[in-house]
Amino acid sequence: MTRRNLPLIIGALWIAEVTGSFETAMILAALKKLVEDFGNPALVGWLITGYLIVGAAIAAIVGRLGDLFGRRQMLIVVLMIGAIGSLISATADNFAVLLTGRLMQGVTGAILPLCIGLVHENLGKERAPMAIGLMISGASIGTAAGLVVGGMIVDQYSWHGIFFTSAGLCAVSALAIFAFLPPSPRHPAKEPVDWLSGLAFAPGVALVLVYFSMGKSWGWGSPLPLAALGVGLLLVLWWWRASLASPNPLIAVRSFSNRTIAIGSAVTALVAMSTLQITVFFSLLMQAPLWTLAGLGFTATVAGLAKLPSNISSVFAGPLGGWLASRGGGRFALIVGGLITTAGWALWFVLEVNSFGLVVAQLIVISFGATMLFSVAPTIIAQASPPERISEISGLLTVIRQLFMGIGAQMVTTLLAVDIVRRGSETYPSPFAYDLTVGVIVGVCILAILTAFALPRQLPAQDNP
Repeated sequence: MTRRNLPLIIGALWIAEVTGSFETAMILAALKKLVEDFGNPALVGWLITGYLIVGAAIAAIVGRLGDLFGRRQMLIVVLMIGAIGSLISATADNFAVLLTGRLMQGVTGAILPLCIGLVHENLGKERAPMAIGLMISGASIGTAAGLVVGGMIVDQYSWHGIFFTSAGLCAVSALAIFAFLPPSPRHPAKEPVDWLSGLAFAPGVALVLVYFSMGKSWGWGSPLPLAALGVGLLLVLWWWRASLASPNPLIAVRSFSNRTIAIGSAVTALVAMSTLQITVFFSLLMQAPLWTLAGLGFTATVAGLAKLPSNISSVFAGPLGGWLASRGGGRFALIVGGLITTAGWALWFVLEVNSFGLVVAQLIVISFGATMLFSVAPTIIAQASPPERISEISGLLTVIRQLFMGIGAQMVTTLLAVDIVRRGSETYPSPFAYDLTVGVIVGVCILAILTAFALPRQLPAQDNP
């Protein structure tokens, strides 16, 4: 691999990551129009929930298939499925067809695990931290484009337009991957793959995620969500036992016997529960009325604009996290990222966050540190993974992140409901509830930093389970 090819490889992977993030965020720009057309906010919400559940549930399986049969080939397949799903949604005239296409788009949740494997495959371990940081910076660009460009498309055309745009992005990404990345080597299994146990993993995870995603609207103690949780946990438990018993499982739970993978995953879970709740927390805060003495009374448009500078500034956080990881080790980079995002949340108690400018400043600090963590954790876990299972284990990290984001969202909404203020039929969190929530988030962030200290100072050259 010549140095001349490296920018093309990183650029192609960067475009793929922009595409995946655009698909995640673009639907938010179209929610109002979709609710107007279909008249049911809860139904339309499945365009977000279903997409995320599919992506999280299959990320590890698709990653493993990429490890076995070629990551570049599998990434092209994923992007083409995303393009087809986008076209189905773009031409839909009823909600069932629209949702079908959107669920197909959910496979793009496997883009990041495959890209991480491709970085290691083509650039090697030494260049991987910085390359992954650069690639993940595309997530911030894709999110901003999904919100801003997506909003412009919806306003000027219709919600159909964002799906046509998504289809085009998927096609361009697939062409870039095909043109600039060499075919991936296959890693055929030395022993027969235990496909059956692995196939229980995706529906098990999906059902658990359904509970944490929909439990609030359905009722946490209602029979249907409890049944989904129970069946999901049983399937995950069966997969866990079968994976441990199998000499070559499709998804290897034994990977977590590796100290670096286990600690890195624990840090990811704690970060997902805490600092990644930034959107849930600040969306509620910014749009709550002024009479609550906590809310800022922003419109949805102004609230969206407040997030934009943090998306743009976070473009630089991924490369910085990769640079720190390559110089000082993954543990050092995680701790620095954790300290930055914790300081951002702690500003709540130092500043009186009651203006647009102060909210923007706090969002920038929190998002910068969070993006560093988002880029460093996959890097150190991939470096500690067996080469033939990098994308699979990176996919498991995606599952962990989505699962604990759901748990964290429930934690935040529960804390915000501890103390409320009321005017007529309207109820909102009180200033005390916001203070309590931020205090808990800061505490979990600190726990994530302390957990990161359990990582080795420098990753050894070979740290495989």
